[in-house]
Amino acid sequence: MFCKLRAVCPAVVKLLFILGFTEIFLVQKLLIGSVILFLISASAWANGAATPRDQIAAAQTEMNTAIQKVATIVNQPVNRFPLEEGPRVGHFSPGWFHEGAIKPDFNTVDVRKTQEFPYERFTYVTSDVNPGEMFPANDLEFNSMTKYFYTDRSVPKKRLTEAEMEEINNLYRVIGRDEAIIGSLKRPHPDVSRLLMIVLVLAPTLLFLIWPKKKKKA
Repeated sequence: MFCKLRAVCPAVVKLLFILGFTEIFLVQKLLIGSVILFLISASAWANGAATPRDQIAAAQTEMNTAIQKVATIVNQPVNRFPLEEGPRVGHFSPGWFHEGAIKPDFNTVDVRKTQEFPYERFTYVTSDVNPGEMFPANDLEFNSMTKYFYTDRSVPKKRLTEAEMEEINNLYRVIGRDEAIIGSLKRPHPDVSRLLMIVLVLAPTLLFLIWPKKKKKA
């Protein structure tokens, strides 16, 4: 057994002899225990624990699904009619919206509190990007915290119900959580497997240094 230990880890054996350690069988047991512990940990990781790459992929898929659901709600089609000029028709130019959009704080924002109705002083509204068409003003809204998901800015946006806005709030929380998960997993982390191997190799020596030595008989 000693010869096998010396062949596998000669540096450790040499150090132990220099320090006067003679109970080689204890080191052998420690090494065997360490190997068993490593194999158990590796097996658990392989069978049950998801790798960081798997976790990122799962979070990305969930986030993309939530984003698509938000976009579907926000960009619902609105009723439109042939334009009939008159005092009840409001004209908006250039276009319906300014360029750009604020990225919502997905973890805290409440889109119910930022819903606006800039068109309601008219019965119908139109724009230079919709010549010949008009839209019922009471069917429309603007929301700075959903504008980030406006995919077609050539038309105004449908007024959302309370239930739809609550659903968006819930979806925003999913997006915020998944963004945090992905960001955390993409940050550099120590190589756990390498650290574990170092600990397993050094464990016998460290235990020897703190192990009480037998006093030699006079």
